[in-house]
Amino acid sequence: MPRLKCLLILLTGAFALSARSQAPKTASNRPSPNEGQQVFANRCMQCHSANQGQVMLGPSLYGEMRLSQQKKTTAQIRTLIRDGKGKMPSFKDLLTTDDVNNLIAYLATL
Repeated sequence: MPRLKCLLILLTGAFALSARSQAPKTASNRPSPNEGQQVFANRCMQCHSANQGQVMLGPSLYGEMRLSQQKKTTAQIRTLIRDGKGKMPSFKDLLTTDDVNNLIAYLATL
């Protein structure tokens, strides 16, 4: 049942994300933590927290980014988002390259 609930939440987020208009790119074409925060809110927050010590279906990404003994590289984070792992589904068909870049930029601010 938890997997079904997570899938339903992800599909709802996919619909909401596809319904919103694309935000204009930044003039520098650099990843935007602000846009990444929106991706996090739409795609990740259903299962992950950005708060220290708050565990939901998945681990707190604050803890993963700041407190983890073995911090993941950008390439490892990108692979995790693309391919999924364990209970986490793949997002390769749900997030654009810009979405992933912006999300990684946001996670670096945690």
